[in-house]
Amino acid sequence: MSYSEGYFYGLDSAGFHKLVYSDWGAKDGRLMICVHGLTGNGFDFDYIAPALVEKGYRVIAIDLPGRGRSDFLKNPLDYNYAQYCHDLAGLLAHLGVNKPGSVDWLGVSLGGLLGMRLAGIPFSPIGRLILNDVGPEVPQPALDFIYDVISRSYRFDDIAALQQRMRETRGLSWGPITDEQWRHMAQHNARPLEGGGVTYAYDPKIAVIFETQPIGELDLWPFWDHIKCPVLTLHGGQSFLLTQEIIEKMRKRGGGKKMDVISFPDCGHVPSLMAPNQITAVTDWLDKTP
Repeated sequence: MSYSEGYFYGLDSAGFHKLVYSDWGAKDGRLMICVHGLTGNGFDFDYIAPALVEKGYRVIAIDLPGRGRSDFLKNPLDYNYAQYCHDLAGLLAHLGVNKPGSVDWLGVSLGGLLGMRLAGIPFSPIGRLILNDVGPEVPQPALDFIYDVISRSYRFDDIAALQQRMRETRGLSWGPITDEQWRHMAQHNARPLEGGGVTYAYDPKIAVIFETQPIGELDLWPFWDHIKCPVLTLHGGQSFLLTQEIIEKMRKRGGGKKMDVISFPDCGHVPSLMAPNQITAVTDWLDKTP
């Protein structure tokens, strides 16, 4: 399986910024665009990508600005949904996407919110949409919890200490993960600090969005109502973010007309997409869904 990294430049209020992505599979394969959650990065898809490549996909997993290998933005007010959508449109243009319905989309949490926005507009390039534990609305207690977590400063002596923190805070949410997978995720979710130690591989200023454009004030139902492509919603059975009430509301509107839901009782927010049963759920759905 071929693997490489690519990049392009996006434009923000202070100038250009570099955006890096992981690229698996043959260049002529159907595109699967993978977009991570709020504090994640493209390496979050390292375990599901090979299975998608086996299905004939070219898998692209971007690091949004302020995450992983991509540039941190000079103006923290640019960490907003409009900027992310502009950057993702830039990615699609960079990849030569120019036809409606010509790519598939796998979005984790924030990546799913962005996928809904792009799938719910005219001439959308998204042909099939996979949402990992997110819907068109987010409960306020979930927003408050997320803001509390990401607005803090973190410092760890080394990657092993960061990994231990990840196990303590995300272990029940992600579901079954092997020791090797924990090491892999810790390695790719760490960045060095000046003066020693490490912290998480995201800009803590991404929290500004909760103060300037709270998710709870975004009405994504109009986008959902205009989604016509097939949708797979992966649900963490213990999720505090995607509730059963939201799922039932989704079924009755817009994208819900072609929506399948698969729930994983041993996960919260979000299923890791590393466990074999989670990966198979995605690939089996793609096999049966035109």
